[in-house]
Amino acid sequence: MTPFHALFDSIKSSVYHNQMIRFVAPLYEYLGINHFWYYKITNTGDYSYFGTHSAWIEYCFDQAMVKQFPCIRHPNLIQAGIGLMKATDDMEYKQVLETAWDKFKINFNLNLVEKVSDGIEAFGFATRFNDPKAEERLINELPLLRTFTKIFRQKHQKLFNLLEENQVNLSEQFGAKFYECPKQLAFPDKRDLLLQKLGLSEFLSLTSREIVVLKYVVHGFPAGYIAKQLHLSTRTVENYLANLKDKLGCTTKADLIMKAMEIDALGVLGKPFVNNVTY
Repeated sequence: MTPFHALFDSIKSSVYHNQMIRFVAPLYEYLGINHFWYYKITNTGDYSYFGTHSAWIEYCFDQAMVKQFPCIRHPNLIQAGIGLMKATDDMEYKQVLETAWDKFKINFNLNLVEKVSDGIEAFGFATRFNDPKAEERLINELPLLRTFTKIFRQKHQKLFNLLEENQVNLSEQFGAKFYECPKQLAFPDKRDLLLQKLGLSEFLSLTSREIVVLKYVVHGFPAGYIAKQLHLSTRTVENYLANLKDKLGCTTKADLIMKAMEIDALGVLGKPFVNNVTY
């Protein structure tokens, strides 16, 4: 038995597993979601996980497929926001996705990834539909999915406590692969579709400099501070802010900050700035 099997068995054998399965059943009925999961990776490499499709999970661990998932890497290599699970050119990983569909009719769609104080955590969704509109349908339901994950966490706190007690260290299991940058494949049409569906297509008209300024706006920094960090005049930054308000349909600074945070949550702004340091 591998450490991954032991991790899953500790969850599956608990009373909380069946409670989870019953709670998530409506996801299948209403959205066709046949595999729902959660994972956390700490900065030291500790990995905790649960999922609802037991047959797939056991097969995945039996075949040592978990290390092929590009979303299972060191937190510094993973971007917060919406992770489309097919957005890669890694052929070994693509074979894993094909196997999941051929053997279990699981179509891996997306992760909702958040940065936390000690690493990253994510809720993920896969469906029984394998058509070009599968991701789009879930994207349309993002508000519902986010609400579901929030309620799920509130209702299953004991399950999360159990996860803290049962972890696998990915640095030890994966070796150097844990620190490999995921092979991401950029799909402009996918990103554009996502932004359009969320009513944020105006982001596509921003210049590279405006995007840099917007990264600072996310944190509420004033024009003077931004100007100092970018070695620009305050007047120049104020002009950028005025352009951003105009392009993003905002009338006040508060509106612009909220819009910037909304866009940043999608992970399309790139690595954020904190005290002029990217991470």
